Amino acid sequence: MERSVHTSGPGTGGQEQAGRYVYCVAWTGEEVSMGDVGIEGRGVYTVVHRDLAAVVHACPAQPYESSDLAVVAEWVLAHSRVVEAAWRRWGTTLPLTFNTIIRGREGTDAGEELRAWLGAEYPALRARLENLQGKAEYGVQVFWDPGLIGMDVLASSPELVRLEEEAGARSRGLAYMYRQRLERMLRDGIEARAAKEFEDLYGRLRRCADGVHVERVKSAEQGLQMLANLSCLVSGERYPDLEAELERVGQRDGFSIRLAGPLPPYSFC
Repeated sequence: MERSVHTSGPGTGGQEQAGRYVYCVAWTGEEVSMGDVGIEGRGVYTVVHRDLAAVVHACPAQPYESSDLAVVAEWVLAHSRVVEAAWRRWGTTLPLTFNTIIRGREGTDAGEELRAWLGAEYPALRARLENLQGKAEYGVQVFWDPGLIGMDVLASSPELVRLEEEAGARSRGLAYMYRQRLERMLRDGIEARAAKEFEDLYGRLRRCADGVHVERVKSAEQGLQMLANLSCLVSGERYPDLEAELERVGQRDGFSIRLAGPLPPYSFC
């Protein structure tokens, strides 16, 4: 069933009540007002269909847009705060992307369109919520010290050890060439170690999670390098296994772990 749904980025103008901004869909039949906690202090409330509820606020029928990045960041944070409040209240929640707005069409208002959308999508929404029941998202970032890892790679490779020894015994010109070759081989060795470590980590976490998404690695501080940036969907029963695996990694020389969560399952919706 086709619906008038916008998913691109607040707008001004238009009729004040012409749209419904949808934060998430929760597994609840509770009709409730959550207060003025939405974007720009909008009143947030639920629209119920059977045992599902869309968490929404009334808005103009156009996306939120601004050239001011600070304003946009505040909108996105407000969106996340509402989703998290719904998740903590009702547990199983399906977050929607920022700027999901349902508008009315000729002969129907936005509220009617929203209820029609919930009805049309009910089987798919219910199935996705069932898959998320009892699970939360955890952000896992793994860092290592490239200096310490480089020393370990060097010490564990007879060929690299030989090159280092030969470089010290050569004339200045030849030593420079040996050093250049040594650096290239060491860099390749570190990259190969990183690939192996990532594969091992991913496999271990995949065994104790219901889903793992690989995110883009980011820059790190204090001379560290991010080895992995993962989002993990984990049930309460399997969380101790995740924690144990991360503790094992964090205890290794040169490695450290950053764990965020539990969070609503943003990455798995």
